Amino acid sequence: MSSDQISALLQQGISDEVFPGAVALIAEEGKVIYHEAFGHRMVRPQLEAMRRDTIFDVASLTKPIVVATLVTLLAEDGILDVGDPVKTYLPEFNREEITLLHLLTHTSGLPAWRPVYLNVKSRDEVSRYLGKIGLEYPTGQQVVYSCLGYILLGELIERATGQPLDRLAQDWIFAPAEMMTTRYCPPPAWKNNCAATEDSNRFERDMANGERYDWREGVLCGEVHDENANFLGGVAGNSGLFSTARDLAKFCQSLLNGRDSVLTSDSIYQLSKSHAVGLNSDRSIGWIILRDGSLYHSGFTGTSIRLHLERGMFAILLTNRVHPDASREGILGFRDQFHTSIFGTSS
Repeated sequence: MSSDQISALLQQGISDEVFPGAVALIAEEGKVIYHEAFGHRMVRPQLEAMRRDTIFDVASLTKPIVVATLVTLLAEDGILDVGDPVKTYLPEFNREEITLLHLLTHTSGLPAWRPVYLNVKSRDEVSRYLGKIGLEYPTGQQVVYSCLGYILLGELIERATGQPLDRLAQDWIFAPAEMMTTRYCPPPAWKNNCAATEDSNRFERDMANGERYDWREGVLCGEVHDENANFLGGVAGNSGLFSTARDLAKFCQSLLNGRDSVLTSDSIYQLSKSHAVGLNSDRSIGWIILRDGSLYHSGFTGTSIRLHLERGMFAILLTNRVHPDASREGILGFRDQFHTSIFGTSS
């Protein structure tokens, strides 16, 4: 697909009200061949144009970029072993059978989501609470995407290292990859360049059945959309990361660089290898493996990355599809159309 056709597709997504705005970046063989912005980063309470350097709440892209990468780095250093039970590092987690690899591949048996913030009073109680939740299927028997598993991994990384997740991510990933506009909890100075998300987090209020809670009011901008991550101070394993298309491209290119990557060549190979063979979804450490071998992940706010190691190419699509209303539909089909138009096979 030509650049003009990609631009037309993104404009159509805005016209169809799939999202108010978008930034897309495509790179091949070490060169950025497309990087454009369309629409608005904010439509309420005022109109603000989208820019190529707009900063997005990338939501669940936090999982592969931060958690999977940190676990892999810590495994390289012998600090973690993905085959170990979670209980080795978090003794209060009451599940002997669940390993780090189960959490990384969404095969633990934990449910997809719970409003942790309604069930615990402090961060110190999170791991114990997650260890008491009933499993929805036998561990290792299927893939069920679980934000809870990655919240647990975030807590585990901090416990094993004695350092906060955001500091580890900065020192071990963002600084080496020269990702200068990527971090948890953006400073106030960044807010005027952040894509807005939802108005008053109404979608999650409905998911929580309207239970009484100190719900945030007004349009969210520059603070994490996910309420579990917000409860954890904006720094969590499941969500909380903010970044730009250009910085995410630096991360993707790092994985394509082999020996010059943040990770070793062997670790990058492990990221491309399915650890859920024969189950209902191919999962590597942190990533979905598509039929053509691409690594793929998306985020609830309207973000996605598709990366093909052998072809040396990747595509990044960042939208603010949850602004101002997260109930809007169409992003799943649009993302598939966008990535298919570039890679030639469906995601």
